[in-house]
Amino acid sequence: MKKIHGYIYIAIGVALIVLAAILVRYNFNENAAAGAASEELLEGVIDQMPPSVLPGDFSGPMPVVDVVGRSFVGTVEIPSLGLLLPVQDEWSKTNAKLSICRYMGSAYDNDLIVCGHNYPEHFGNLNQLKTGDSVIVTDMNGRSFYYQVTNIETLGAYDSFEMEEGDWDFTMFTCTVGGANRVTVRCEATGEISETGSEPDVLKAVRDSRHERK
Repeated sequence: MKKIHGYIYIAIGVALIVLAAILVRYNFNENAAAGAASEELLEGVIDQMPPSVLPGDFSGPMPVVDVVGRSFVGTVEIPSLGLLLPVQDEWSKTNAKLSICRYMGSAYDNDLIVCGHNYPEHFGNLNQLKTGDSVIVTDMNGRSFYYQVTNIETLGAYDSFEMEEGDWDFTMFTCTVGGANRVTVRCEATGEISETGSEPDVLKAVRDSRHERK
């Protein structure tokens, strides 16, 4: 009887190891797919970015462009994490699997909130940011808005009110592993905005990235 129990325990252990391996593989493949999708969509966004910053009065909604049937309002660059990501106009479970999304607000109204999955290629490393780190949001007129990380907090998965409250100029968030909480990064505007007629920062960033790969 003891031998039978021993075999059962061994079988359970092997099954758990196999299940863990399958889960790790699945997560790896899902992250790779998310990274590839975001990179491809970024190319479509960059292709529609003007060569020089267009004028704007910031009184209306952020301009939107279409990339393979999906709407985008611009990009978010986080230099300290080596991230340059396209931002979809609206959040949904399907959209979030491809790139980060606007949750609510606008860069023009100093209340923009964006969210993304915790894939390493998306927002998985937000918890590594530090106070003072820079973040750049670029709209589809090529105009960049500059921010500094001011506060990093952890909110519950259903704390929507807490996510939206406060006088923050820009917020980024993602779920923790398991989805029980949200890593939330609050940013304040530096007051600096790229000048009309100048080359968009995002085009410089893409050019520098491509140069580094060569």
